[in-house]
Amino acid sequence: MPHAAPDPLLSLQQQARPLASQPGHTATALPELWLFRSDQPLSLVRGYSPYSQVAVALSGRKWIHCQGQTFLNDARQHVVLHGRHHYQAEVEASPAAPYIALKLQLPPALLGRTLLELLEDQLLPRREVAAAAFVGEVNAPLADALCRLLDCLGHPAERRLLAPLYLKEITVRLLTSEAASVLRAGLTREHLQVLRAMQYIERHATRQPEIDEIASAVAMSRSSLGHRFRQIVGMPPGQYARQLRLETARLLLLDQQVSVAQAAEQAGYASTSHFSRDFRRQFGLSPGRYADTFLRQAVLPLAAMAG
Repeated sequence: MPHAAPDPLLSLQQQARPLASQPGHTATALPELWLFRSDQPLSLVRGYSPYSQVAVALSGRKWIHCQGQTFLNDARQHVVLHGRHHYQAEVEASPAAPYIALKLQLPPALLGRTLLELLEDQLLPRREVAAAAFVGEVNAPLADALCRLLDCLGHPAERRLLAPLYLKEITVRLLTSEAASVLRAGLTREHLQVLRAMQYIERHATRQPEIDEIASAVAMSRSSLGHRFRQIVGMPPGQYARQLRLETARLLLLDQQVSVAQAAEQAGYASTSHFSRDFRRQFGLSPGRYADTFLRQAVLPLAAMAG
């Protein structure tokens, strides 16, 4: 008698739950991915974020109140929320039945590019009026992709080479599901111009292009680019370029184990002290401590990052 195929969601729960061993947030070596655990009832409020967020409940349940609607997110389900929506939530949890969730942020550049590729290939479902949030069952392909993303956390080479592919696969699966209307909310022709601006910044991030140069490259005025970029991406072009440089430096520290000074120089910083200040503001730790921490272990409770 053939063996039954393993349940991908059960595999995901078995992989993820040990990472959330303590109450609170647990960071991973991927800034887009973390876990949350509560052993007691909680009331939460979430403000504006430039990212769309996906939360997969592994145990327990959470009630979400957003835009006059209420959604229940419990085990075996995922919730998708657009970052610009504020929401309130009540978590049901106890020491015997904790609430544990795997959280994933979809960067605007990844979401925008994938949207455009799917639109070009006519692979998106019919566009409907976007709800405030989407809650649905975690299907096998999505759970399997999340498992592979977790698998690569402890392997620097796989994390660098494969994690971007898994993140894109997850984004494709969400955009071709009923969650698409939430993620597609607000997509306009202006996204094309802003995405071209993002691509230009990415190609030239280490030399820090001026906004006039970027605007000229995408045929927009300086004021229009600044306004639309902030509206769509959630931050000004200069801040986006700074985040790209910091991500470059973060990968150099983790994957190539260069010195802090070398990471700063290769990421386009003229001053190591300026780099260290920006890095700590972005990731919560100094560059040296960040590298030491993640080279010793795959995850770090966010509570430990406050010191």
